[in-house]
Amino acid sequence: MLGKGRAEALDDGAFEALAIELACPPQNLEAIAKVESKGFGWFPDGRIKILFEKHWFYRLLKGAKRKQAVAAGLARRKWIAPKKGGYRDQSTPDDRYALLARAMDIDVEAALQSISMGTYQIMGFNYKTCGFSSAGEMWAAFLDSEKHQLRAFANFLKEKGLVRAFQTGEFEQVEEIYNGGGLNGTYAARMKKWTAKLGAGKWADWDPTSVVINHPMEHPPVPNSKPLAKSRTVAGSGIAGVGGASILVEPVQKVVEVVEGQEAAFSGGDLTAMVIGLVVVAGALFALYARWDDAGRPLPWGEA
Repeated sequence: MLGKGRAEALDDGAFEALAIELACPPQNLEAIAKVESKGFGWFPDGRIKILFEKHWFYRLLKGAKRKQAVAAGLARRKWIAPKKGGYRDQSTPDDRYALLARAMDIDVEAALQSISMGTYQIMGFNYKTCGFSSAGEMWAAFLDSEKHQLRAFANFLKEKGLVRAFQTGEFEQVEEIYNGGGLNGTYAARMKKWTAKLGAGKWADWDPTSVVINHPMEHPPVPNSKPLAKSRTVAGSGIAGVGGASILVEPVQKVVEVVEGQEAAFSGGDLTAMVIGLVVVAGALFALYARWDDAGRPLPWGEA
């Protein structure tokens, strides 16, 4: 059945672990789940919670496919607020999945990019931000487990620069960036309400001194969600390539070899050769740093 998977549920320990990782009160993180999906990512029949956004389907389609979607009532140019009837044909899970199925008949990937899904109701078009190669891959992972949804949520907050807003409770910014704005503060007000409720109840015994703001390296790193082709490791290797060298950045001794290889350029006094040599060495060092940084900056002597 469309929308059903293993549907592994999340335990409270996962929230606490993410709170420590992001140096953020757990009630602030859980509040958005309460606002977006009432705290649970599946409908009673076991299908993942979704909401189809017709204006996004319109944007993602071109030509004949767009015309077909518009004619079928699946796509429109502008967003229409719920109060104005924008979601009147999505009042039940069956309604929502009927729309999705029809949209997938036109274009599967565009349809999956046009829905918000799961506990945090993240739009499918954010698949890269969340660490996936496609909306289809994101969909499959979300169907499998709320743990995948939580990691995607963490990646989203980091990539969108929202970690500080969750740390400090700046929910107006959360409304603007996470929800997309346009609700005139009502989303932020709901976030504040749920944060207060969870903070006074479920998370009342949470020790805020266990969270150190602005010291992210004291906590487990979020895995690098950027494709390798766009990572700083490859960028650094590309800089080295400008000097005409191919550099293996993983072992430290490779950097030493690069430096030694440019010794003649430095000692010869030729300006062009010196510039090329400096570019090669700088690229190697940058690539090595990026590999270390992507790995979470491990220290050779371990953590204190």
